[in-house]
Amino acid sequence: MINHTNGWMSGWMGGGMWIWTVIGVLVVVLLIVVINKLSKK
Repeated sequence: MINHTNGWMSGWMGGGMWIWTVIGVLVVVLLIVVINKLSKK
């Protein structure tokens, strides 16, 4: 199971793994904005 996961990650690293990194950053930013809006209320 661990080896399968590592192989999958290695495959994405050479390809479009950066896309998931960008998506992850955008999600975090959106969460921060939503939390800030809720806090202001």
